[in-house]
Amino acid sequence: MPSAARIGSVALRTAAVAVLAGLAIFLALPVRPERLQGTQSLRVLSREGTVLRQFRTAGQGAYAEWIDLREQPEFLVRAALLAEDRRFYAHPGFDPAAMARAAVQNAAERRIVSGGSTITQQLARIAWKDTLPSNKYARKLCELFLALKLEFRFPKDRILECWLNRVPMKYNQSGFPSAAKRIFGRDIRFLTREELAALIILIRQNMVPEKKFDARFLRLWNRIEEGPPRNIDALRGAVFSPPPFTPVRADSSTLHFEAWLRASNPGLAGNVRTCISENLNEQITKIVNSELLFLERYDTENAAVVALDLAGGDRLPLAAMVGSRNFRGSINGQVNGCLAVREAGSSLKPLLYALAMDEKGYLPNTIIDDREQGYPSDGGETYIPKNYDLACWGPLTVREALGASRNIPAVSTLRAVGVPAFYTLLHRAGFDHMTREPGHYGHGLALGTGGASLMQLARVYAAIARGGALLPVLIGEDSRGNPILTGESARLMTEKTAFYITSILADHEIRRRATQGSRNFLDFPFDVSVKTGTSKDYRDAWTLGFTPRYVVGVWVGNFSGRPMKRVSGSWGSGRIFHQVVRLLTGSDRPRFRRPDGYRTLKLCRMSGKLARESCPSCRETFAPGDEPRESCPLSHESAHAFNPDAVPAVISPAPGETFVLDPLVPRNRQPVPVKISYRGDSSRETKRYYFSIDGGPRRHLTRDIEEPVPLQRGRHRITIHDGAAVIETVVFTIE
Repeated sequence: MPSAARIGSVALRTAAVAVLAGLAIFLALPVRPERLQGTQSLRVLSREGTVLRQFRTAGQGAYAEWIDLREQPEFLVRAALLAEDRRFYAHPGFDPAAMARAAVQNAAERRIVSGGSTITQQLARIAWKDTLPSNKYARKLCELFLALKLEFRFPKDRILECWLNRVPMKYNQSGFPSAAKRIFGRDIRFLTREELAALIILIRQNMVPEKKFDARFLRLWNRIEEGPPRNIDALRGAVFSPPPFTPVRADSSTLHFEAWLRASNPGLAGNVRTCISENLNEQITKIVNSELLFLERYDTENAAVVALDLAGGDRLPLAAMVGSRNFRGSINGQVNGCLAVREAGSSLKPLLYALAMDEKGYLPNTIIDDREQGYPSDGGETYIPKNYDLACWGPLTVREALGASRNIPAVSTLRAVGVPAFYTLLHRAGFDHMTREPGHYGHGLALGTGGASLMQLARVYAAIARGGALLPVLIGEDSRGNPILTGESARLMTEKTAFYITSILADHEIRRRATQGSRNFLDFPFDVSVKTGTSKDYRDAWTLGFTPRYVVGVWVGNFSGRPMKRVSGSWGSGRIFHQVVRLLTGSDRPRFRRPDGYRTLKLCRMSGKLARESCPSCRETFAPGDEPRESCPLSHESAHAFNPDAVPAVISPAPGETFVLDPLVPRNRQPVPVKISYRGDSSRETKRYYFSIDGGPRRHLTRDIEEPVPLQRGRHRITIHDGAAVIETVVFTIE
């Protein structure tokens, strides 16, 4: 039977082996880089390189900046080692001699006056601050083991570099680089030796009282330099009375951008070089505030502007973002109008017509009717769109319908392509706020009822300018040089369609038809493709457009949703748009380039076909294969335009529409408005079309029908016949 001594010896050896094995495993476990390096402050830089704003570090709440060891001043490194850890390059992470000296000093003073901590131990205390025990003796022991781990895992220079950049300093700064800028207002690489020495004495006790500063400074100075220091009074004044520090200028024009960058990229740290031009943002802010002083009399409180650079390759550099008239203003100033989703008005029509061109074969010369029509909705009601001027212009080309922003043709086009198809296209374009099913938005989707933000719209117009390719917005580059992007790439339309839409939006003659009698802020002495939008009750006014180099989006309105006094996109936001585009183009006179092989032809604007001498004509440019080959067949002796290919269609009542009779009004004074559209020329062929109501007598259709018909309560139907065949039946109800 083994003796007790032998058993104890085996147990002791076993415990020693276990401790050594545990220590080996502890030392071998990796240290996460972010644990060692910590988090730097986010410093947002402009395109010009100026600091726009500095944010505190996450968690620690201090300001921190990182500089490589080889860029730190040699004097700072030498003096810091002499003051803090003379045997840094010799010890394994802790210094027994320094610990013994500290123990003697503490015993003599009967209190802790020195800890004997090495630079490695100090870094361990900083890096694992959130996990160290609260008991001071246990904490000291943990620091020692963690220092061993750091020495085992990292070279000495890496440890020293991390300590120089993370050691706590005065005024809530982390590291010497950050403290240098806070106290002396200069990069640490440009400080004098006296200034560097002044920073070093703030390491141990960064709250050192002013009356002890001179003695401590001179004690350190005499150890590292010969001769007296220069102007110690100025050093003391800089340390204890530095200039007021603010992370951002009071008059900054980029606060909305910085807040958005921080919120949308919470992990960003270090120096972030953005694409935002501080100078451009300031000038646009002045334009916004100047124009709002005029628009205030029309109950207009705010505006927002986005500018994207089209010269960024496969990305769209964000050149400017002005979220409101004043970030610190009392009228919801911190709302970022560039990101807020508002009713989009007519600003989405270019995307709708692009879809019709790609999916339904529409061309700029395709004829669309601008006549009052009703469309049934899911709720049983009838949706009857109205034009901005409450008038109908009759048959129009797509160029006229889009260029003059007619609402009725837009809804007609949406009906042709289908609400689900347009809804899908909007989602592909980044309109992810639309979370309801397509039927919820209905035909109003053509007029912007689904909503949009200025940034979303600016990207769509940039896609038109870039040949139909939706590109991500480039915000800038992080501290490692990686791009910071927002938005995904997608194909919204073909290059051919993008050219057609660009050409239509650049047609200032068509725009003038929609803005007669008022000053046109959308006219330029160079090429600009532009579209406006005005939401219901003048709650939002939009202007979006582009030159060959820039995309500019402007929103004007009230963040509260309060209506303005007849402030439209062409007049309200158009005022700001005009000045911003002029600012961006300077003395240039940019022109859009026509692709090779495209031809310009003279067309009849009533039929969209090749013009004859008697035709009211216009010119249109076509891609190869899209050119019309037939001459206009219409007679222009009357004001009405005929089309031999036209088929009659019931305009009113709409399918499923319900009319409710008023019992207090005689029934014969409540007729149903029956409207049938027919633009066929009956003189060119045998009369073939007829219509009937409730199976009654059939009447020839040789022209448009618009007449009141008194009917009884119940279900009724209007039928259109092509000879003996029925080509359309519309059923409606009277209650």
